[in-house]
Amino acid sequence: SRVGPVEWLRPYTDDVLPSLGEQGVKNLVVVPISFVSEHIETLEEIDIEYRELALESGITNWRRSPALNTDPTFIDDMADMVADALSEPSQTITEAFVAKKVGNFGI
Repeated sequence: SRVGPVEWLRPYTDDVLPSLGEQGVKNLVVVPISFVSEHIETLEEIDIEYRELALESGITNWRRSPALNTDPTFIDDMADMVADALSEPSQTITEAFVAKKVGNFGI
């Protein structure tokens, strides 16, 4: 997907798959590192649309690694990062208001 205001990383998957097929790649494992859960992009775009393009391009063995979803280690690490961020915020509320030039606030 190329939705949103920020430029996506390149090269785009739909450009790379035909090129890999032309190079004779037959086996490919896709690792969607930007996604932490199964959702419409992993289930529809990667599993169906890109798989179809890969097959059309000559890549006959297509696999996608699963997202982290609710893996206990992933959940524990995320919880630790949130707790750390809450205990030592990078800015105080006052600093955030000043940085955003929010006036007449009472704390």
